[in-house]
Amino acid sequence: MEQNNKRVLVVDDDPDLRYMLSARLVSAGYRVYGAANGWEALEQLDTHSIDVVLTDYHMPGMNGFGLLSVCRVKWPGIPVLFFSGEQDDMAHEAVERGAFAWVRKGSEFTMLLEFLDHAIQQSVHV
Repeated sequence: MEQNNKRVLVVDDDPDLRYMLSARLVSAGYRVYGAANGWEALEQLDTHSIDVVLTDYHMPGMNGFGLLSVCRVKWPGIPVLFFSGEQDDMAHEAVERGAFAWVRKGSEFTMLLEFLDHAIQQSVHV
């Protein structure tokens, strides 16, 4: 499929999941960057123009909330979308902290794409 220039940073410490998700997003036309943890994600954000961050919650070193906090300060116009299997109360807390949304791992891929498209529509590069 032709790339649509929508740039997604996929952050997950599970390399198999990160690869599978990245491959599906590329097939859907996204330009995908990857990171295994929050620290790598910050390096990617410093290096590339990203439209949306798609992150897991549990990761070594810096969890998803830590990444979200830095993004809200340093890149406030880039939506952060959680893709995690955590509990609903964590989802509520993520949105209260400034996340765009929380999509449960195992959800339909088309639902994830809809959330990504809505997030990208609100993406503002400062």
